[in-house]
Amino acid sequence: MALFWIVHEINGKRYVFLGEGSALTFARLRATMVGLDRGFVEAHALDALRARKVPRRLIGRVLTPHTASRLLDRMFDRRGRERI
Repeated sequence: MALFWIVHEINGKRYVFLGEGSALTFARLRATMVGLDRGFVEAHALDALRARKVPRRLIGRVLTPHTASRLLDRMFDRRGRERI
């Protein structure tokens, strides 16, 4: 099943939902079920390499901006290149 990085803006802050689904539509439906029913900004499907770097405990949860930033640091080095 694919993993999607879904961004919502609520009260001027951006929150990320990491949702699994066979398609973006189903991942967004899961985001709606946890309370992110408005403020959709963007979504990206994570490739297999990046998806493996996401801790299982974060999938299906809404991430704070700080947690999302730390996860991005884990996936990329400071120059924007993928970490192996």
